[in-house]
Amino acid sequence: MNEKIKKLFTLFAFSISVLYLYKQIDFEELKLALRQASPLYLSLALILALLTVLLSCFRWYIFLNEVQRTSFKKTFKAYLSGYYLISILPPTLGHIAKVRLVGGDYFRALSSLAMSTVAEVILVIGLTLIFIGFTKVGVVLLLLTLLILIYEKGIYTLIDSILKAIEHPKLEKLTSSLRNYSERLYSGWREAKENKIVFALSFLLSAITLILQILGIIVVGRAFGLSISLTAALKGFIISTIFASISGIPAGVGANEFGLVLGIGSSTKAAISAFSYKFIFQYMWAIVGAMVFYKILGGGYEDSSGE
Repeated sequence: MNEKIKKLFTLFAFSISVLYLYKQIDFEELKLALRQASPLYLSLALILALLTVLLSCFRWYIFLNEVQRTSFKKTFKAYLSGYYLISILPPTLGHIAKVRLVGGDYFRALSSLAMSTVAEVILVIGLTLIFIGFTKVGVVLLLLTLLILIYEKGIYTLIDSILKAIEHPKLEKLTSSLRNYSERLYSGWREAKENKIVFALSFLLSAITLILQILGIIVVGRAFGLSISLTAALKGFIISTIFASISGIPAGVGANEFGLVLGIGSSTKAAISAFSYKFIFQYMWAIVGAMVFYKILGGGYEDSSGE
């Protein structure tokens, strides 16, 4: 029943998003905006998108390299494949699936990916809460998150204690596997954050990629003759991220653009700017990722995890 409700909500969210965007578009104005689009600004947006992808992948790579040796090329292929996987699978499953492509110990690699996204999540949540006025709440939540990062051993100990408590001869194989997976996740997480330089660098890279994406919104808007302020771009980015996350729509198609338009202002140029931005910064890479993913499947990949 819950699954049906989720599907209905996703369909509703997609329908509302598309209908709203459709109502914003004047097709004569759309044709004119497309004809007058600036190749220079669109090229600049492509460069910003490429830098965002490379830096985001590098952020994962520096943590992954702390727990197991792997090449940047292999990590980059897995990262690109992730864009495709989250477009055909629920986002969480898509990210989990791409980890398998880097090989090695799966759970340690998964923990490195989780660690690489922590800084970005902290920054986005903090900006969101501060932006909507909950400054004190935002600061408190950020401090709590940082405490969890520092004292993660307590969480691991608690989970391990629970698994020990439910041990039973009939569940021995299951609990043993779960404890093994938990230990490997914790081990990878702990090792990934031991290097303070890498940990600090991840926050710097997250801040840079966040800035690049916000600048991308402004630059794409300029390509279609739309002036978007920094505040409006930030607002659009935040709303788009929230809408795409809760909509359940694969890759957030529709919800992404809906959130962006709400942030930067409703108009034909805003709608075409929103779609163009998401295509350049996300959808295009899903196409590239699909080609990379099926090439990997065709050639096979090494997996030394033993699982």
